[in-house]
Amino acid sequence: MAKTKHSLLKGHLVPCPQCGKDVLDHMTECPFCHASIKPTAYSPMDPAQIKKIRRTLTIIGMIIALLVFLATR
Repeated sequence: MAKTKHSLLKGHLVPCPQCGKDVLDHMTECPFCHASIKPTAYSPMDPAQIKKIRRTLTIIGMIIALLVFLATR
């Protein structure tokens, strides 16, 4: 039996503290009453971790670009 879109999202719904309507757990503002909501599913990443990931991806990208350059010579 195929799951509906609503049944797939049911586990990610939380009630808005202001109006009580169901909103997704990652939202920071209620789309109905515009109350501020603290996201329960996601927390912001540590800036040091973001910097480390960005540096790693830059190095990987440079290696791939170098390999492509060398392969076309």
